Amino acid sequence: MKMSKLKDLWNDLRVAVFLVYKAITRGNRFTLIMTILVTTLAFINIIFISSIMNGAVGKVYQQAQENYVANIVVTPAIDQKYITQAQQLKTAICSLPGVVSCSSRYSQPAVIRYDPQKDNLNVHEKAWTVKSINPREEVKVTNIQSYMVAGRYLDQDDRDQIIMGREISGGYNASYEQSSLKGAKVGEEVTVAYESGVVRKYKIKGIYVTNFALADLNAFVTDKEMESVLGVHNRASEILVKTDASYPESMYIDRLMNMGIDREQINPFMDFIGAISSLTQTFEIIKGIITFIGLLVAGVTIFIVIFIATVSRRRQIGILKAIGMKERIIILSYIFQAVFYAILGIMAGLIIINVALVPYFIRHPFPMPIGLVSLALVNRDMAMAIFSMVVVSMVAGFIPSWMVTRQNIIKAIWG
Repeated sequence: MKMSKLKDLWNDLRVAVFLVYKAITRGNRFTLIMTILVTTLAFINIIFISSIMNGAVGKVYQQAQENYVANIVVTPAIDQKYITQAQQLKTAICSLPGVVSCSSRYSQPAVIRYDPQKDNLNVHEKAWTVKSINPREEVKVTNIQSYMVAGRYLDQDDRDQIIMGREISGGYNASYEQSSLKGAKVGEEVTVAYESGVVRKYKIKGIYVTNFALADLNAFVTDKEMESVLGVHNRASEILVKTDASYPESMYIDRLMNMGIDREQINPFMDFIGAISSLTQTFEIIKGIITFIGLLVAGVTIFIVIFIATVSRRRQIGILKAIGMKERIIILSYIFQAVFYAILGIMAGLIIINVALVPYFIRHPFPMPIGLVSLALVNRDMAMAIFSMVVVSMVAGFIPSWMVTRQNIIKAIWG
């Protein structure tokens, strides 16, 4: 009995596929091409928006990890101003499996004063936080040295030099030009008045541009210089920890806690990107809305095509029912036809995306305030888009065919 039902089902499927073949080969070629074109564009729209949003979110995380605060930041205890025994702590942290390197920094509020003509007439001064780095350590943790657009990176023994991002120096298409030094250049002098009361003059040794505003709003001197300003040694305001991709940050946080570091002192990079983190959540919402609209467009297009086809062939459907054709075979034929349109659209879309769009945006990435963004294809999103397109097409094929096949045979033939 069960084998008989399976055989009947198989025969129904074969007949349905035959009807699809005849409908497509004898149908209007222009309608076929336009339907596939619309489904192709709808699929490309879904994948494109999803990929650009994924690329933007990925770029935020990459910039934060590579040019801003690495993967994890260790800060002083709540009741302490500095981390003590910083060198010993760094050695212990770097001994953990999966930790690539770590680097300590001092951080001190300051006012940077820039007088290009040295006549006290056209003076630009703003309050920023000046940080210190150990250049040998820092290059293993961040990539700022790779983004110098003028001058050079700091050397280990530099004492009277400073590097800064474009958002402080100004120029280089800075996003915060009005609050910058309005065009300070390499080789020029700035005066830095630290919160501690110490005032130092520095030459600008280099200016860097990462295209990530949070990173480009920093100015750096060497740790030796900052220790002389603060009158301290072997301490740190923060320790940046760079990890590999073996485990998530939460795993390394647990390991740091096992070393005796308080949880309140350990901060994953996500804690430092602030409002940009909310922006990534907004990207996800926008991606969902655009995906829904794209699926709706594809579904409505296929629905209209199938609806017109069923209405125009209503007499034919009535005749097929009159000679004993099962309703489910007719419905299946139109569902298969709709899925055929969707699959061709998906295949054409995948070819265009992989052959044209992705290579193009690798060569010409989008310039955004978070950096240069390319398309990031995610297999999960691709699979979900393909699955959704097929499901929508099945629904779009089922509804009009079900509506027509439910009509009375006589009415269908003579109506």
